[in-house]
Amino acid sequence: MRSSSEIFSDVLRLLPELPAADEAAAEAARARQSVLTKPPGSLGRLEDVVVWLAAWQGRHPPRLERPRVAVFAGNHGVVPRGVSAYPAEVTRQMVQNFIDGGAAINQLCRAANAELRVYEMALESPTEDFTAAPALDEEECMRAIAYGMAAVEPGLDLLALGEMGIGNTTSAAALALALFGGTAED
Repeated sequence: MRSSSEIFSDVLRLLPELPAADEAAAEAARARQSVLTKPPGSLGRLEDVVVWLAAWQGRHPPRLERPRVAVFAGNHGVVPRGVSAYPAEVTRQMVQNFIDGGAAINQLCRAANAELRVYEMALESPTEDFTAAPALDEEECMRAIAYGMAAVEPGLDLLALGEMGIGNTTSAAALALALFGGTAED
């Protein structure tokens, strides 16, 4: 039986092996835009998105035949500190609304012809309060990473990631602070 730290080390070793953007596909997308009957840059950010999509799909022209939106939902242990206007139970209610098709993300997915998948991250067991202890221990972190990796299936043209969980803004702010610096007040 391998330890979670050994498995975590395996995941870290995988990162450099992930494929890079295909610069030839990106250049082909840029070249095509330069011969279209339109002023350069007239499609704004859409032009950048097409180049980006070609590069990461590794093909020109890029295609969106099988897009997916994956929403990961979890409860944050910092919520009892009053960081949200809503109680943690709202996470489960929102997840049910996603499943029932009644949320804004459902409408956006329909408009984009994208499949929506909701991944519940142990909603009955919130993380620890990260102001008092690590939110997840190493084993829990590895399970979450493995669960996220399972969402990446072969054949998807685009995978858009999202998250839902009461207290998520506080957790995101703490992660941004840890990654980019600044002060908690920022």
